[in-house]
Amino acid sequence: MRHRPSRPFALIFTVLLAACGADHKGTDAATHAGTHGGGGTADTTTATTGETTTPTTTAAEPPAAPTELAGSIVDGGVHLTWKDVSDNEDNFVVENKAEGDAEFSVVIELPFDSITYHDTAVVAGTSYVYRVKAVNAAGEGVSAELSVQVP
Repeated sequence: MRHRPSRPFALIFTVLLAACGADHKGTDAATHAGTHGGGGTADTTTATTGETTTPTTTAAEPPAAPTELAGSIVDGGVHLTWKDVSDNEDNFVVENKAEGDAEFSVVIELPFDSITYHDTAVVAGTSYVYRVKAVNAAGEGVSAELSVQVP
């Protein structure tokens, strides 16, 4: 009986995880997105490492702007909420400026499907103007502006 010399052996393969639940035998991420008209992304898992990645394709059009931006004073900060009406954003960007300033500044970048943020980096007695952007590779959709007075 002959034995093979012992060598490290790694089995590497990628599994397409189709979140829609449909049977996708033999399809890849691009085919999956094309089949469903989705955002062109799919999660993949590498079997040897278990790491998850999200390959992306170029978005066909910018995401729709968030709607119903609202703010309230909670625990000394400005609590923002909005409605996510797009299905193809990669992330959201919350911006603000002190009322009267010319330029907006980025407060934070949030992951896709976010609908709320609590801004604690505000100064009492200051009035702020906020807006939220839905962003992808094709562009951005910008919400209406919201003024909030911090007491």
